[in-house]
Amino acid sequence: MTIRILSPQVQQCIAAGEVVARPASVLKELMENALDGGAETVRVKVQEGGRRLIQVIDDGSGLAATEVPLAFERFATSKIVQMEDLAAVRSFGFRGEALGSIASVSRLRLLSREKGTLLGTEARLEGGRMLSLQEMGASVGTRVEVWDLFYNTPARQKFLRSLRTEYGHILNTFTRFALAFPEKHFTLTMDGRELHVLPPATRVDRITALLGQQAAAHLEEFHATGSWGRLGGFVIPTEARGRSPLYLFVNRRPVRNVALYRAIRDGLQEAGSTVLLFLDIHPSQVDVNVHPAKAEVRFRDEQALYEQVRSALKQRTLPWQTQNERVAEEESTYGATQGFRLLGQVENTFLVTLSEGQIYLLDQHAAEERVLYERLQQGKVQPRELVAPQVVTLSPEERAFVETHREALESCGFVVEPLGPQALALRAIPDFLSPPQSGLIFSRLLPRVRSQREDFQQALSCLGAIKAGESLAPEAQERLLNAWVQTDHPHACAHNRPVYFRLSLDEVRRKVGRTGLSCEFDTPSGK
Repeated sequence: MTIRILSPQVQQCIAAGEVVARPASVLKELMENALDGGAETVRVKVQEGGRRLIQVIDDGSGLAATEVPLAFERFATSKIVQMEDLAAVRSFGFRGEALGSIASVSRLRLLSREKGTLLGTEARLEGGRMLSLQEMGASVGTRVEVWDLFYNTPARQKFLRSLRTEYGHILNTFTRFALAFPEKHFTLTMDGRELHVLPPATRVDRITALLGQQAAAHLEEFHATGSWGRLGGFVIPTEARGRSPLYLFVNRRPVRNVALYRAIRDGLQEAGSTVLLFLDIHPSQVDVNVHPAKAEVRFRDEQALYEQVRSALKQRTLPWQTQNERVAEEESTYGATQGFRLLGQVENTFLVTLSEGQIYLLDQHAAEERVLYERLQQGKVQPRELVAPQVVTLSPEERAFVETHREALESCGFVVEPLGPQALALRAIPDFLSPPQSGLIFSRLLPRVRSQREDFQQALSCLGAIKAGESLAPEAQERLLNAWVQTDHPHACAHNRPVYFRLSLDEVRRKVGRTGLSCEFDTPSGK
């Protein structure tokens, strides 16, 4: 076996693999460059899930004409000079290879004008090779256009996921930067449709713009300070079934870290909450260079940070009432629901209740299906704007079906917009669905209705209802019981299947040999 040095082209492709896994990776690097350049406005445009085009335009400081060619060289940077600088870096990028790596697997155009100059500089590259470099009129700042990503690496192109998946990653990347920098102006346009226009705002206002009014109304705040720095953030309690999003930022950098995940889990003590954590820490206390894309970080004292985050979450404050007041309010509202007393949950499937000498075993799925079905019938379901629109890929037949039944979908709470020839963007969803599940539920809804065995309301109430096997907290059990007893037809679900089984306490007494409340056995104690 002969050892040889790889050609520069192969070296660049390997480097590209470290930082460019998919279109969202490109967007991340370009948005980081824009923010590092001091941009106040960042405009993002994407076509075909980023495969055709990813464009980022900023109004930052721009590049000097002599620096444009250097921007595509490996380890060329303005942010690091000596080893000590690695321990004090606060910028996003500093390895100096992202632009070159991106250019090596795309057709790239960069146009940049430095403040104080009359003309900008345009560079065009293809497969990492510089095709042209010339002066050109331009606004102050930088425009980067990445065309035909992975056109020259077909193997990598095959590993890209569906349009829906790639759009989802792009929206997630954009959302995280917009949350980290509420004082900046961001826009996002996908396939010609403007999805987000976010002017400068306070952090709470930015959360409201991205997560919706309903989420912002339930913010729970937490904070802590120490010699290491300070942390703060918000918890948004939700009834989402499944994994809720975590937005973790270290010195405004979106990151992943196992210690922070554990601290959030242990500090919340309940599932189903969205968490936004903002940690401001001295750069010497965190290593951001343990991952090629700097997505994961490592802290010098992770145990101490774990304790601080966990403690802060346990002491979080509610905006309008204390936790004890909330619990008391729930107990007074649901404690004796129209004569029903909740006893608990069995096998994570049935609610056991007692009313007027009768034991009721409620099928939790069927009970909530009835609740949702009547809400849909009565027009009480409200559209809920998404954090980031969910992208759904459809067949031509399904796309035509949606267009024909757009009004029926809107009456159920879905607001959809075309997004390319075979995709739709869900701009809003019914208020009882969780955003992470909405795209999948929408995809499952269409074939069920097209089969003509169900209408939209029947199918959607079934898909959106609690499933058998789901563990419910006591408060959630009470809420479901309260909603079910107020329905007009509580005996059957939307498909006329029984909701409950009823058993008389007198029958139970007879089975165990009791009459009334006394024991009929001949025992000395009479018990």
